Amino acid sequence: MELEVPPVQEPNPEPVTPAGQERRTRFLIIGGAILVLALLITAIVLMAKFPATTVVIRDIAIVFVAVTTFFIGIAMLVLIVQIQALIQVLQEEVRPLLASANDTASTVRGTTEFVSENLVSPLIKAAGFTAAMRRVAGELHSMIAAIRPRSEHN
Repeated sequence: MELEVPPVQEPNPEPVTPAGQERRTRFLIIGGAILVLALLITAIVLMAKFPATTVVIRDIAIVFVAVTTFFIGIAMLVLIVQIQALIQVLQEEVRPLLASANDTASTVRGTTEFVSENLVSPLIKAAGFTAAMRRVAGELHSMIAAIRPRSEHN
């Protein structure tokens, strides 16, 4: 006979509130600053106690800084070349696209003016004339109806 062990329910972690997050961040920043300060004080004490080792570490640091500066210079040159290539692409590719878009906009503008002058304007005039004729016909019909003797109406 086997004993069944009920599953252990882990307590739900409390959700981190913004105030708790700020407190945690502040604690980590202060702890990091204290750690850096302690390391700096330790380094100064050790440099004062062992000057020969300090000279060797200084020389290694100078070489490290020189090599890092060299690589940063190479990265800057590559970045400048890439920016120049980007500028060239913009000049060769984007300017013609903008010119084409401008030409298309001009064509659409011309087409709109043509349609407006040759189709829409005559249709509006014709619709206005038709409305005027209907109005005149309606008025004439009203006048004729008013002139007729009443006996004809009944």
